[in-house]
Amino acid sequence: MDPVNLAIQASLNHNWKEAINLNLRILKNRPLDTEALNRLAKAYLQSGLKTKSELMYKKVLKIDKYNTIAIKGLESVKSYRADRNTGTAPPPDFSSAFLEEPGTTKTVSLTRLGDNKILSRLQPGDEVFLVAREHCVSIVNRAQEYLGRLPDDLASRLRPFIKAGNIYQAWLKSVDFLSKSQDKQSLKIFIKEVRRVPKYRNIPSFPSTEKLNYAAFTPPELVYHDLDKPDISTPEEDNEVIPNPEKELENLENEDAVRAAIDSDSDN
Repeated sequence: MDPVNLAIQASLNHNWKEAINLNLRILKNRPLDTEALNRLAKAYLQSGLKTKSELMYKKVLKIDKYNTIAIKGLESVKSYRADRNTGTAPPPDFSSAFLEEPGTTKTVSLTRLGDNKILSRLQPGDEVFLVAREHCVSIVNRAQEYLGRLPDDLASRLRPFIKAGNIYQAWLKSVDFLSKSQDKQSLKIFIKEVRRVPKYRNIPSFPSTEKLNYAAFTPPELVYHDLDKPDISTPEEDNEVIPNPEKELENLENEDAVRAAIDSDSDN
């Protein structure tokens, strides 16, 4: 398994010792990896090693002086108190977080991002929430502050699922606000389907959009002899299309009706 995913999971599970070891292993091969340095700094801080944490955050800022995670991390070092065993319930287990599962998970970049003051407080691993609106699906934090939107095509697919009762969990996967230009800023989230209603039991939330290449056979008499025939394909043919769930449901119901009619005829 990818050590980066393992390091992220260790952090999400508050397994700080494992997170430290994994990120140190990553940094042996990529010493200037700011994401690994930030994860290591956080793991040190959560382990009570404030001096080491501060050194890692400062190292990030030497590489990238505008890194918002490191800037925020240094501020937290000043006020942090190491966690103690208080007897409270253990943190939620996110051991499956960020692991791709065909049909039920998707990593997506948000559009129409929110206020930078809010976004700058975010860190990878923060839980976020999907809110279905009339014409979009918004993403908010625990304080219900707006962070951004899902792309329109994905929002159109998920709105019927959410309104029907499908349940999704989502976490912040990566954040990049180094550029002052909003069109170059990036906020990626990882979405996971955790419950599917019976109505859509046979329809995945995130269908595969991989294209299959078929080798077609053409009879010799139909082969064009003009080898310079121009390519008349259009760019639209290569655009990714996310199917509409209501149409998929209608097709499935039609197939069931045809099967029922065939079974009825065979009984007669």
